[in-house]
Amino acid sequence: MPSIPTTTARFRLRAVQPAPDLLRTVVLALAVLALELVLAHSAASPQTSKLVILFVGVFAVALLLRFPLATALALLAFTDFLFVGTYFAHQVGPVSVRPHEVALACLVGLAVLKPVKRTWGGATGAALAIFLALVTISAMIAVKSGRASLTEAFNAARPLALLTLFWVVIRLFPESRQRRQLLLGAAVIAAATGIVAVLASVGVGFARTLSEQGEQVLRSEANLGSVDRVRLPGLSLGYALFWYSAVQIVARRSWDRALWSALLVGIGLDIVVSFNRNMWIGIVLGMILMVVFGGAAVRSRITLTISLAVAAVAMIVIFGNAATTDRVVAPVLKRGETILNPSKTASENSLQDRAKETRTAWATAQENLLFGVGAGAPFGVNSHEAVISDGQTVGYVLRPQLFLHNQYLYLLLIGGIGAPVAFVLFLGRPVVEAFRRRPRDPAILACGIGIALIMVSAVVAIYFTVEDMTAVLGVLAGVITADTTGPAADGERSGLLP
Repeated sequence: MPSIPTTTARFRLRAVQPAPDLLRTVVLALAVLALELVLAHSAASPQTSKLVILFVGVFAVALLLRFPLATALALLAFTDFLFVGTYFAHQVGPVSVRPHEVALACLVGLAVLKPVKRTWGGATGAALAIFLALVTISAMIAVKSGRASLTEAFNAARPLALLTLFWVVIRLFPESRQRRQLLLGAAVIAAATGIVAVLASVGVGFARTLSEQGEQVLRSEANLGSVDRVRLPGLSLGYALFWYSAVQIVARRSWDRALWSALLVGIGLDIVVSFNRNMWIGIVLGMILMVVFGGAAVRSRITLTISLAVAAVAMIVIFGNAATTDRVVAPVLKRGETILNPSKTASENSLQDRAKETRTAWATAQENLLFGVGAGAPFGVNSHEAVISDGQTVGYVLRPQLFLHNQYLYLLLIGGIGAPVAFVLFLGRPVVEAFRRRPRDPAILACGIGIALIMVSAVVAIYFTVEDMTAVLGVLAGVITADTTGPAADGERSGLLP
C-alpha cells in the first residue's frame, strides 16, 4: 500500500501554488482595496453623480458573475477593511442597499443556480439552515406581536446573512487552490488594515482621514500614554487568520515566505494596537493549540519564532530609544498587565456593565425560551445616549439596547433555545473536523483554531452578529467543510498545504 503523504513529516514542502498565481492573487486583493478607497472618496464627494456610482455597481455585478473569486474578495473588502459595512449604503426607498449585500446576493444566487459542486455541507449546512430559519421565525413573531417593527427586525438580523458565504465557498470553490487564493487575498486585506491602524495609532494624519468614522475606531485609552486604540473592521479578519498566516510562513520557501512574513507582521500589529485583551488572550491560546496539535515540524518552527520575537522585544525595551519605549511599548505592557492581574480587570466599568446587562437579559430569556423575543426587539437592557446640541452634550436619554456582549445569550434572545444550539453545531463541526483531520494539515487546523478563538471570545464580545465577523465565520467554516468533502489526488483530501 502506498504511503499517505502528510504535511507534518520533515519539511520538504513545495510552494502551495506557483509564484505567478500567488502574485496574481496579491495584485487582485490590492486592486480591490484601491477600488474601495476610490468609491469611498466618490461616495463622500457631493460633486460625484450617483449615476456614476450606479454604473460602477452594474458593471461590477456583470463582472462578478464571471469572476466569483474576485467578487468574494471584494465582498470581504467591503466588510473587513477600513470601513464598516454600512459606510457605502445607499437608500433606495425604505431599504438601505449595501454593496457587500448586493455581491452576496449574486454569489448566493450563482451558488444555487450554477454550482461547481452540488453539496449543501451535510450536517453543518443543515445546522446553519435551521439557525437562520429559527431567527427568521422569531423575528416574524416579534413583528406580528408588535415588539419590533419590520425595519428594526430586518436591520438587526441582516448581518447574519453573511453566514451564507459558507454555501458560496463549498459550492463555488471546491478546489483547494481556489480556497488558498481566497484566504491569501483575505490575509492581504487584513495586513493592509493593520498598516493603516498602526499609522493611525501613532498619529499619522492621512491614516486618520481615510475613514470618517472618527471616535468609533480611534479612541485614546485612559492612562495608556499617547498611543490610540484603533479597531478597524479588518481586525476581525486578522484575528481569524493569524495562525493560518503563521503556518504559511513555516511551509513556504524563498520570496513567498517573505511575503507571508510581511502579512503576519501587519496582522500582528493590528491586533496589538487594538488593545483588545480578548484577542491577545486568544492569540496565546491559539499558540498553545498549534504547539500541541500542529505536529513536530510546526511545533519546532513556532517555538523558534516565538523565542526570536521575545528576544527582539527585550532588545527594544533594553536598548531602544527611551521616548519610543515610553510612547509605544509602555502602553502595550500596561494594558497586558491587567490580563495577569485579574483583580484590576474586575473593577473596570465595562465588565461591570456587561455583567449587569447579562443578568437583565437572562431574566428576559428565561421568560421566552421557546422562540426568544426576536431580532430588533428590546429585552430590558437600556443604554444612555447623549443628546447633542450645537456640538455640545446637553443631556442623556435612555434607549433600548438591541445588542448584547454575551453572544450566546443574545442568540437565545433572537431565536429561542434552538438558535444557539444550531449555531454551535454549525461552527463546532468544522472545528472538530479540523482537529480530527487525517493526514494532519496545519493550515486547516489553523482555520479551525480561528473559529474556536472567535467562539471563546463571543462570551464577552460581539462577534457572532456583526458583519465583519459573520463574513469571516462563513468563509472559514466553508473552507474546512469543503476540505472535508472535497476529493483530491489518490483519494485523499488535498487541504491547504501540499
